[in-house]
Amino acid sequence: MGIAGFARRLDRHATRYSPEDLSGSNAVIDGPSLAYHAHKLALAAAVNKSNVSRIPSYADIAQQALRWLRALDAINIKVSTILFDGALPKTKQHERVTRNDRYNQQVNGLRSNYPSEACPIPTSLGPASYAFLAPALRETLGDSEYASITSTVPGEADDWCAPYANKHPKSVIFSDDTDLLLYDFPGEVRIIFFRDTDLWPEPKLKGYYPPRICQDLGLSNLGTFAYCLSQDPFKSETALIEEAQSVNRASGSYHNFIERYTTGFTTANPFDTQWANPSLQNLDVRTSEFVFQSLDSTPKPTIYLPFLVEDKHRASAWNIGQDLRAVAYSFVAAEQSNVQEHRRKAQKVTMHEIELYPLHDLPATVRTYTESIRVWLEWSTKRKVPGELVWPLYAIGMVLPELNTPPSFAQLLRILSGDFDNSWNFIHLTACLHAGLYSLRVVKQCVDVWLSLNNDSSSPLLDHAKQLQLGLQQIGSISELFLVPGQGKRALGDAEVVRELLVEIYASAKVEVPLERKSNKKAKKQQREAERKGRRKQETATQTDSNVFDVLAFMNAARKS
Repeated sequence: MGIAGFARRLDRHATRYSPEDLSGSNAVIDGPSLAYHAHKLALAAAVNKSNVSRIPSYADIAQQALRWLRALDAINIKVSTILFDGALPKTKQHERVTRNDRYNQQVNGLRSNYPSEACPIPTSLGPASYAFLAPALRETLGDSEYASITSTVPGEADDWCAPYANKHPKSVIFSDDTDLLLYDFPGEVRIIFFRDTDLWPEPKLKGYYPPRICQDLGLSNLGTFAYCLSQDPFKSETALIEEAQSVNRASGSYHNFIERYTTGFTTANPFDTQWANPSLQNLDVRTSEFVFQSLDSTPKPTIYLPFLVEDKHRASAWNIGQDLRAVAYSFVAAEQSNVQEHRRKAQKVTMHEIELYPLHDLPATVRTYTESIRVWLEWSTKRKVPGELVWPLYAIGMVLPELNTPPSFAQLLRILSGDFDNSWNFIHLTACLHAGLYSLRVVKQCVDVWLSLNNDSSSPLLDHAKQLQLGLQQIGSISELFLVPGQGKRALGDAEVVRELLVEIYASAKVEVPLERKSNKKAKKQQREAERKGRRKQETATQTDSNVFDVLAFMNAARKS
């Protein structure tokens, strides 16, 4: 986030560059900052494209990011490195908590402003609507022409831009973190903030060259200026310069402030020898943060679950999939008895302790989950479930038993297609679905990590882990599975076929099919026919040894202590 007011104070010292000025430069990209910038670009594109109010999807945002990168390459500023967060420094934990609290206040405010069921498209929430923004882009880049230069680093991406730039002559760092101006760089390094770039239709760039800014201010470095600004953000530039010239650099206060920007990157962390491992490179950031702590033997690791937009008057969406996540955590943090999840409870984001499975109990639990997923996939194949619905329907089976009032088929069909009906029920059910889907991703990624580190072991868990990995390998991407309330509607296919599948899932979860208001007799007849088909399929399925009803019966069972 940077130091408040720092960029504004230095704006008049910025330099405008033409593409020719920077031609041949190596671009070092702060991946999370690119994701947020791409969100702004996608939002603007959505407004320009249609008069219908909507917000961009994860796929829309990823496409804008790719467009931006390709436009940069086209003016001969070569994209050489794209970095994403892989661990959360202790110094940034408070900032993380503060951001989650701010997002929570935004959503609570929106809920208070619209206390009835009606809710507008949540454009006012901005990035808060996108719990998986950076991971979605990281995933897309991994399947693009930029895959080989996209990396997850053992810290925050902006911090690691500095050593990467030091390795490449004539580098340009693209980020939105003003702290980058405080690092020591070779003379040719420039820093450009995404908000100061406009690559189409005509490229316009405004950047910062720290040595020249220091010369303008009459200072040897910008650290003392930033330190004085952090102490009193209301002082004039002249007063700040005078104070900066007389700062006691030996003081503990200044040392604590500047240490982050002057300390070399230590090799005393687990990722330095292992983080190139593909299983670690492909982790979502919050899972990566957890794995980093676990490999470093951090007592009681903390997981800051992605912030979900949900109804503050209902139980946390993260209740969905909690046992799945406990299984995932138990793989990686085997030496721990519990971990901490930060997630919403009532109207606040608080810490929630999760008990892990003891090592001797884990194989049996993993075997049961593995079998349930295997049977689910067999059922999905037999019933010809569309590929894009296999895992969302599985997640619906996880969600149904947790609800006091089951949703109508009509609402689930809208949620599955992203057809926002301006209701808080839609928003909360979507959050629950996302919690279930993301919990499956956490399991897959933690199993991948465990197998990469234990593939040659004699652990009784090994075979079960391999089978679980096999069952989860076809889970779709975030852009494919996670639909945002207010995005453009997606085609769902034959709605009646999906209704028939939902009838079976409701029955398997022992949830009564809700009555829906029908506008005519034909609609009522269609519902009765769907229920009849569901009963017939259930009778047929019970003749086999394993079926979807067995799967969901286990999936929805309470965890035994």
